[in-house]
Amino acid sequence: MNTRRAVTPKMFFTSIAVVALGGFVGTIIRDVLMKLQPAANQSTWVSHIPWVLAAINISGIYLATKLLVGPLRDKHFDNPNRLLLITGLLGGYTSYSAIFVTLSGIWHLSVPAAFLTFSCLFILSLFSGWLGLQGAKK
Repeated sequence: MNTRRAVTPKMFFTSIAVVALGGFVGTIIRDVLMKLQPAANQSTWVSHIPWVLAAINISGIYLATKLLVGPLRDKHFDNPNRLLLITGLLGGYTSYSAIFVTLSGIWHLSVPAAFLTFSCLFILSLFSGWLGLQGAKK
């Protein structure tokens, strides 16, 4: 697939608008779901694990993988649907920076717990991507 295309000003501004719209919606969904996270108890590191954010990120990986091997498989990277759903919506929906901020908080309570939390989240993320690939056309 030839990835080089001439980008017109209309295409450029449409792409920005589509990504911004998707990002806005994805961020709102994440924010509403994050309200489900219970407040952290300062005495235990387990209460600092971002369970809801982990579920959001893992489901975002699954959805992105399913879309990229399914309906968006043969779409160019600047396709408006791909920009809206992957870059915008799922980009706003997921938040890996927040995971690492939370991991730094766990790190200050227990270094082994931070490594354990990171390792589990990493393995679950890989598994989620693998699940998304299942049933993809070869």
